[in-house]
Amino acid sequence: MADTKVSDLNSITVAGNNDILYIVNPTAGTSNKITYQNLLSGVNDSITTLTTDVNSFTTKVLELSSNFESANIDVGPLTTDILTISGDVITLSAEFNSRPAGVTDSFVIASSTFTFLGGQLTSVTL
Repeated sequence: MADTKVSDLNSITVAGNNDILYIVNPTAGTSNKITYQNLLSGVNDSITTLTTDVNSFTTKVLELSSNFESANIDVGPLTTDILTISGDVITLSAEFNSRPAGVTDSFVIASSTFTFLGGQLTSVTL
């Protein structure tokens, strides 16, 4: 094999941990060997660290999710305020539209005359 070029060697599709790879160190100007397992050792360490980080983040997300699920946020005052305003508008509307059936008269608001006959608004004069 000493007289065979690397480019002329047969290829394999999967390397085993004890397979030896040819490697050139251009800084030192040397040719060296490395096992497939040693070549991947740094990658495996990085994957292990990444897996640990992902598991840690997953735990934190689940904790936050649990906190939001159990949070008791009181939105009652907001709803109450809106309902109170709505109730006031309904009350005003009811007071304006609910004239007694027998009322027949007029009244003036800001120079407009509202005339009722039998509890119904019959005209508005501006």
